[in-house]
Amino acid sequence: MTSSAAPSVFRWSTDEVPPTQRFDYYADALSSSQTPMSLSSENPSSFMAKMELAELGSLSLMRQIGSGNRATRGPRDIARSTERSFHLLVNLTSPWTLNHVGRTRLRPGDAVLADSAFGYDLALPSAYDVVHIKLSEAWLRQWVPAPGLLVGRPIPFDSGWGRALTSFVAELSPRLVSESALPASVVSQHVGALLSIIADETSRSGQRPTPGQKGLCPQIIESIAQRCGESLLTAESVAVPLGISARTLHRSLAAFGLTFGAALIAARAQLAMRMIESPLCRRLTLAEIGRRAGFVDASHFTRVIRAREGRTPSELRHSLASPRSGQRHHGLNGNE
Repeated sequence: MTSSAAPSVFRWSTDEVPPTQRFDYYADALSSSQTPMSLSSENPSSFMAKMELAELGSLSLMRQIGSGNRATRGPRDIARSTERSFHLLVNLTSPWTLNHVGRTRLRPGDAVLADSAFGYDLALPSAYDVVHIKLSEAWLRQWVPAPGLLVGRPIPFDSGWGRALTSFVAELSPRLVSESALPASVVSQHVGALLSIIADETSRSGQRPTPGQKGLCPQIIESIAQRCGESLLTAESVAVPLGISARTLHRSLAAFGLTFGAALIAARAQLAMRMIESPLCRRLTLAEIGRRAGFVDASHFTRVIRAREGRTPSELRHSLASPRSGQRHHGLNGNE
């Protein structure tokens, strides 16, 4: 699938089959779309579940909701598998327990990475809402050469880079990705970059940026600033002219507590503010300023500026138009 093609969304729902067939129907759907597994439930007669799936190249994005169940993967299930895959899970609504390379208790919103090469025992509560991303082994190793650093370990929703990963993944759904103008490759790159940063954070806890990262980071920031007006700018398109990989770009930014997305938004906001404040741009509409700064959506442009400046673009332009505001602005630039 190319980055320009919107992914198709596949749907499964126990509402589509008679009550007596619902549990087996969903168990078969899970095994075929994810990996072979065994499913059990304390109340199979009242079981309900729904799942959507969108293929994003080397990733499969799933959103699953339903009633409580227990999923296990034993030696027979592993033997039936035709490939090795990794699975990033975020349960949004309730605590859950996973036995997978150790026993882990996860809070609502925490993430965990599972490896299909190992068995697991996953107990989901009476009601769940899970974002599940299936990752091919080849793809994941491009970002995380040693996935074992993360497998079976909780990725907390409220600490470090886990906050960025879980916040991003929690907002994803197959329908959103299918209907959005955002290329699927951007979604996959963002997931890969955040997993890479978390793995580096885990393995290099307490280490300082390397000399190479200290030299690269300013170049990356400058390149982003020069090209931020490109609405579809990606980490890869910035990395290639610098002669580095996208993974190196993300790691260099992460060494200074930055992400590509945050740096790009900051650069676009700064460019927009320069145009709002410039007398040469007074004839431009605010919509045109937002577009030239790289913001595809006008409401997003407004939210970003208000969050950074405390006022909307229109409020800022109005305040700069008054004589008093003009004098104050003039003095801040050191021209009085």
